Amino acid sequence: MGVMLQKSGLLWLSVLITLWGFSDAQDGEKEEETTFDLLQISNINRKTIGAKLFRGPDPTIPAYRFIRFDHIPPCKPEKLKKIVKLIRQNEGFILSATLRQDRQSRGTILALEGPGISERQFEIISNGRANTLDLIYWVDGFQNVISLEDVDLADSQWKNVTMQITGENYNLYVGCDLIDSFILEEPFYEQLKAENSRMYVAKGSIRENHFRGLLQNIQLIFDTSIEDVLRKKGCQRSQSTAEVNTINESTEILHLSPAVTTEYVGEKSEKAEFCDRSCEELGSMFTELTGLRIVVNNLADNLQKVSEENQIMWELIGPNKTLKNQSVCWQDGRVFADNESWIVDSCTKCTCQDSKIVCHQITCPAVSCVDPSFVEGECCPVCSHSDDSEEGWSPWSDWTKCSVTCGSGTQMRGRSCDVTRSACTGPHIQTRMCSFKKCDHRIRQDGGWSHWSPWSSCSVTCGVGNITRIRLCNSPIPQMGGKNCVGNGRETEKCEKVPCPVNGQWGPWSPWSACTVTCGGGIRERSRLCNSPEPQYGGKPCVGDTKKHDMCNKKDCPIDGCLSNPCFPGAECNSYPDGSWSCGPCPAGYLGNGTVCEDLDECIAVSDVCFKVNHAHRCVNTNPGFHCLPCPPRYKGSQPYGVGLEAARTEKQICEPENPCKDKTHSCHKSAECIYLGHFSDPMYKCECRTGYAGDGRICGEDSDLDGWPNNNLVCAANATYHCVK
Repeated sequence: MGVMLQKSGLLWLSVLITLWGFSDAQDGEKEEETTFDLLQISNINRKTIGAKLFRGPDPTIPAYRFIRFDHIPPCKPEKLKKIVKLIRQNEGFILSATLRQDRQSRGTILALEGPGISERQFEIISNGRANTLDLIYWVDGFQNVISLEDVDLADSQWKNVTMQITGENYNLYVGCDLIDSFILEEPFYEQLKAENSRMYVAKGSIRENHFRGLLQNIQLIFDTSIEDVLRKKGCQRSQSTAEVNTINESTEILHLSPAVTTEYVGEKSEKAEFCDRSCEELGSMFTELTGLRIVVNNLADNLQKVSEENQIMWELIGPNKTLKNQSVCWQDGRVFADNESWIVDSCTKCTCQDSKIVCHQITCPAVSCVDPSFVEGECCPVCSHSDDSEEGWSPWSDWTKCSVTCGSGTQMRGRSCDVTRSACTGPHIQTRMCSFKKCDHRIRQDGGWSHWSPWSSCSVTCGVGNITRIRLCNSPIPQMGGKNCVGNGRETEKCEKVPCPVNGQWGPWSPWSACTVTCGGGIRERSRLCNSPEPQYGGKPCVGDTKKHDMCNKKDCPIDGCLSNPCFPGAECNSYPDGSWSCGPCPAGYLGNGTVCEDLDECIAVSDVCFKVNHAHRCVNTNPGFHCLPCPPRYKGSQPYGVGLEAARTEKQICEPENPCKDKTHSCHKSAECIYLGHFSDPMYKCECRTGYAGDGRICGEDSDLDGWPNNNLVCAANATYHCVK
């Protein structure tokens, strides 16, 4: 029996694919003009900063997770003008998307912003905390919120959703099922403007409203009915008659054949080799395990009930039973034969037709009395007498309006009696039941802030950092056009820790000084400073000597007038036969007459000898000579030094901006791509694992199934669970 069902399913699947392909071939030109791929017309691709590429249910179409929402580009202006024009012409739109939203998160799927910087015309938000899909729009400066309930979108599973906002209808389909619907009171789409406006995907008005999860194949569709859109997704109505397919007040979910499925991508579990969790995390894990045990016990009880029901079904349709080839229906643990009818409640009647349950609401006939009575277990009102005669009565008047605008009410009509002709037996007023859409018992309420959360720990262990606290607009949540909370949901303040220690580093050696004598053996010296940088806040001092000495001019001195060293050290002394002497010019780096010399400040004489930052000198004058400080952070270059004006003019310092990606000084993994973000960006570059690998970029592991997670757990330095640990 299972093989036959499988063959039959494959045959129908091939027929549906053929019909779908034929329908697409005929409607190709129409879709090109009336279908807009929002990711494509927003120029969102793998090069978009903050957009990570993933593999979704459809491997031919890219799926994205957004990390930097301030870099999400809007739709092209010329495409936005066409979209707004089509929204007005079609009195709305149909939004189709495949998404996997993070559990219990709240995020914007689509928003139209403008014409002001912070103004929004409408946005569609999936609120996982309240389990609703909210349509928020602004008319004449007032905000309106329409919520579809029990949507179950934020559960970390792939969902194929279709949102219909056309005319007065606001409907949500997940796969092929109608989850919830609402009647719009005013056509907000007539107020939409394209000029100076921007349409965004996944970008919320505030940080808390950014979409957290994966998006794929998000489209706006026009000039196409919702039935055709669902049919192209492979959905078919499960019941044939128009009466059954009509959505009435008792219909909770309209079931269609689920040709479009959702996929759940599970985690690849591996046994941890060591425990790296804190006591608080382990305590939280034990609390969650206790809750999971209760859930598992409930699932086990439900599984036992299903097993018992399957056993009953097998006894009915098994190989040894007479009902094997007959049509039966199953509801609430009871089995009904084909064409058998039963009452579900006092006003709903169901019938078994070819193994399908068809239910409809019982229609009550008009009653001929003013005060009808209701019998326990019966849906329709009855009168206490049945005597009625039309003799002497005028025709009945039209029925009055229903006594209620929602739910169940009554209608009345009357007639008059001509007493000159007859005594007129029977009532002069009739009453019947009437019903409209279900009453919405929600009330309009403005949003209110929750209590502030405790301050977070400081973001640094030394130096200056930040602490943050948040609050949520959920006490209560705004609904039915209520106002949003006024103010910020996040506060940040500076926090100061002890200053971070800075270890000292030696600067360059100064040039050798002039020898203390010109002959007979003297001493010269050079020095260095611990200033590149200086030790601060408990940092370690430089290790080594600040001065170094060396022997010089070891040759024997001649007997002449220069024996008394009358000249400045380093200046040439000339003696004459009469015992007189004269001094040559001062050595390099000094100014004077040879007998008296003073140090030359090369840093002032050649002002551009060293690289400047914010017009600040980075040149250090020594006696004699000079040297430049190292290039500032994020620059690279030389650190020249020398003695005299000639050395200062020829040996100038050149510092160039660093490019870690170009210089191969980055810390990206060998299987990752280094992307340079700019000299003033922090950080200057980012690392992204190449296709076939996954991780944080610093560490990448093989990703054979291209699902964005590595085959094996990685030990990442920061944010260790993001694409590093399954």
